[in-house]
Amino acid sequence: MFDAYGKLNNDIKFAALAAHIWYAETKTPQTKPAESALLGVHDGKAYYLLYNGILGDRRPQGGNVLTSRVLTELPGLGDHVGPVTIYGESCRLGPSRLAEHNITFKQIPYDVKAL
Repeated sequence: MFDAYGKLNNDIKFAALAAHIWYAETKTPQTKPAESALLGVHDGKAYYLLYNGILGDRRPQGGNVLTSRVLTELPGLGDHVGPVTIYGESCRLGPSRLAEHNITFKQIPYDVKAL
């Protein structure tokens, strides 16, 4: 998953990164592979991963970048009440918009840590 320097391997697949992020955030293994950007909800907190075009392609409008459009398309977000952590390539939403939705954004690869 990581190279000799501890950096995220560019060839990693969505399922492997999703399982790693889930474990790093929750300290529990995934019970089933993630099939969408929503990795799951643990202790009232929802976790999302925008990676490898899970919502489309790699362009900002394609789903790896958190934009207003991507935010409206995230599965289950409208039904979730509580904090949300979203991992993605970058974020185009400002601090007030993130706070409005109780979102913590974490950038790939910088905020993905080796365990």
